[in-house]
Amino acid sequence: MDDAQAKGQRILRKATIAGFALAGALLAAFVSWQVVIHIAGQRLGGYATMLLERAQELDDESRQTLDTFNRQPQARCTDREFEQMREAVYRTYFVKDIGRVENGQLRCTASLFRLPVPAAIEPPQLVTRDGLQVATMELQLLASGSRAPALALGDTRVILDPFAFRLRPAPDLGFTMGYIGGDDRFLPLYGAATQLDAATLRAGQSLDRDGVLIYPMCAPERAVCVASTLSKAALADSQWLLLLVCTVLGAGAGAAVGLALLLVHLRRHSVEGRLLRAIDQDALDVEYQPVVRISDGALVGAEALVRWRDRDGRMVSPVRFIPIAEENGSIGRITQLVLRRVAADFGDVLAAPGEFRINVNISAADLDNSRFHASMAQTLDAAGIARERIGIELTEHSTTARDIAVSGTRRLRELGHHVYIDDFGTGYSSLAYLAELDVHALKIDRSFTRTIGTDAVKTSLVPQIIDLARTLGLQVVIEGVETQAQRDWLRAVDYPLYAQGWLFGRPMPAAELRALLDAQTR
Repeated sequence: MDDAQAKGQRILRKATIAGFALAGALLAAFVSWQVVIHIAGQRLGGYATMLLERAQELDDESRQTLDTFNRQPQARCTDREFEQMREAVYRTYFVKDIGRVENGQLRCTASLFRLPVPAAIEPPQLVTRDGLQVATMELQLLASGSRAPALALGDTRVILDPFAFRLRPAPDLGFTMGYIGGDDRFLPLYGAATQLDAATLRAGQSLDRDGVLIYPMCAPERAVCVASTLSKAALADSQWLLLLVCTVLGAGAGAAVGLALLLVHLRRHSVEGRLLRAIDQDALDVEYQPVVRISDGALVGAEALVRWRDRDGRMVSPVRFIPIAEENGSIGRITQLVLRRVAADFGDVLAAPGEFRINVNISAADLDNSRFHASMAQTLDAAGIARERIGIELTEHSTTARDIAVSGTRRLRELGHHVYIDDFGTGYSSLAYLAELDVHALKIDRSFTRTIGTDAVKTSLVPQIIDLARTLGLQVVIEGVETQAQRDWLRAVDYPLYAQGWLFGRPMPAAELRALLDAQTR
């Protein structure tokens, strides 16, 4: 073989390798982009669901307010009605002002009272099939001169909060929310303008239109619709590093295919994605760990603990998925799921007279969330469960936002719930702060329980925490009690104590806890 032939073969080999590298790079770039698009579709679907829930809450509250004032028999724009209007505005979340309209003119509002000169009202931009009149952000907010949406029915008009949809899970996500009229025309009230028609919105199918990913969704039997949006350019900008890495690694055809498949697998089965699907499918479980009174060993309550068994049958630790749920905003849905399970499992027990109480953990985000409190109240009322039979546990770290913690715990206590500071001792609560929080009990973290029943207890914080609780008149629950020696030490303490731990029972299904309750009452 002469030098020319050898050189030609070397060139051919290099060209072949380069061709496979190019093919692999192109394949990896294509596959990785499709994976990114798929994940974005899941994000958009979840965001659209959140938007629709909020839109339905807004529609329900607005219609209820309109109906209430339209059905009132007394004269309009009286001092008594102004008082009722102001009270309604105070109690509602989305309605910011209420007015009375007569012959196309505004006569009075909750904020401006009687107008010296009735103000002309422009015709609505859309009317739904049931007669609801809708006006967009073009109209003025009567209370302050700023702009906000308005809804009207009969001779009543409500002004909505212009920032009702200001919360977004990520800055790259966009949205629109509005109503479909009797002429099948869609009028956006919040978010960006859109050219989507009623048929497209009602179809509820994800779209790729003009470089924008769109996920529309409408409420069944209602005129309210939403759509979440994400620009593909913004998506590419946010994921450019991932795309670059995939393309480079895809230079080897086999490596590119393997990496692409791995990315698809990891992305589709990510913990966050699987968790959201489990929540949507009501696939989380609830177990109950008994709480006993140390003095006589009586079973007086239990802590409801959420459990997640993944589709492969493996248990996922709450330490892993709870922080994810708190970060993506789904923790409130998990808490509502736990409350529904508690009502289903022990509704009859909790509705009957007695002292047995079940505690539920809530996050810092839900502590001062009025919609969460309303949903919790609705669940308990439907099951006939008194508030004092449901304890609320807050971690000491969740009370770091002082103003929210103080107002949230006070509100829970006023509603009748017993409020517990969970994992106490791991944070930085002072004596004055604890008194200000107005809670019922402290739950001493299990990390301090190990010293109980040993000589080391003399140097631990447990006796000091018990003395602190005695000073404030708080109940004390000791977590992580696992030995008889620990129980004996706690019995010798001159203060009423409660405990939970493996000595009294591991977290168990509802049926097992009911069996323990039945055995105690026999």
